[in-house]
Amino acid sequence: MGDAKWIAVTGVGGSFFDDAAAHPGETLLALDFDGTLAPIVPDPEDSRFDEGAAVALGRLAGVVGHVAIITGRGADVVRRLGRLDARPGLGRLVVLGQYGVQRFDSATGITTTHPVGEGVPAARRDLEGLLAQLTSQGRDMTGVHLEDKGIAIGVHTRRAASPEATLALLTPLVARIAARHGLHVEPGRLVVELRASTRNKGDALRELVTETGARVVAMVGDDLGDLPAFAALEGFRADGLSCCSVVSASEEQPGLLGSADVLCDGPDGVAAWLNALADRLGSKE
Repeated sequence: MGDAKWIAVTGVGGSFFDDAAAHPGETLLALDFDGTLAPIVPDPEDSRFDEGAAVALGRLAGVVGHVAIITGRGADVVRRLGRLDARPGLGRLVVLGQYGVQRFDSATGITTTHPVGEGVPAARRDLEGLLAQLTSQGRDMTGVHLEDKGIAIGVHTRRAASPEATLALLTPLVARIAARHGLHVEPGRLVVELRASTRNKGDALRELVTETGARVVAMVGDDLGDLPAFAALEGFRADGLSCCSVVSASEEQPGLLGSADVLCDGPDGVAAWLNALADRLGSKE
C-alpha cells in the first residue's frame, strides 16, 4: 500500500462512498473488533479500541443508518474493553457477540443471549488436561492461553515460543476434543476456538440486513472468521444491494486479500477509511 493507509482495489471499493452518500439512512456498517477496530495484542484482555477508529465511528453514527460490531468475543467483553458506554456518538451501536449468539444494544443498554448447547466447561477441562499431558511429554506449552468466553473457549498460541508450530500441533488435538463434546471449531489468527454454536458472521450479517432493510452494506474484517460475512455480501449483491468488503490487512492472514474491495493497513488504515467516509458524508467533528 506504500504510504497510503487504505486503497480501493476494485470499482466497488471506489464507488462505495458515493452509494453511501446517496442513501446514508439505509447504509449499514458492520465491523469486526480484534484486528479491525482494535490492534491484535498478545493477551486478549489487553485489547483496546483504536482511538482513531472510535472517533470515526462516533462521527459516522450520526449520519449513517446503522453501525454494528460483529465479533467472536462476548458482547459485554467488547462493551467493556472498548469502553463503549463512554464513547460519544455511539448511542445506537449494536454489538453482536459470539457471532450473533449475544446482542448488546447501546440504545437500551440491554444484552441478550440466545440459548446454546452445553459442552464448553467439559471441553475446558479436557484442554487443560491436554496441555498438561503435552508438557509432561516434553512439549513446550509455555505461553499457550485458554480464553474462556462462557459459550466458547479460545486456545491462543500468540505468546508461545513458536506460535505457528504450536498452533499446528494443537489444532487437530483440539478438534478431537471439540468433536467429543459436540462443539464447532473456528480457526483464527494464532488461535483455534471451540464454540457451542455453529452460527457464523455471515448469519449475523444477513440477520442485520433483514432487520434494518439496508441497501448499502460494508463489512470490515481481518480474519478467517470474517470470510462468511464477506461471502454473504455476494448474495446481497445478487439482490441488488451495494456492498463493499473492507479488509484490515495483515501478514498472518494473506488469504483474505482476495476478498477485498478495499485494503486497509491494519486498524490505523480502517480508522483512516472510516474518517474518509465520514468526510464524504459531511459529518461534523
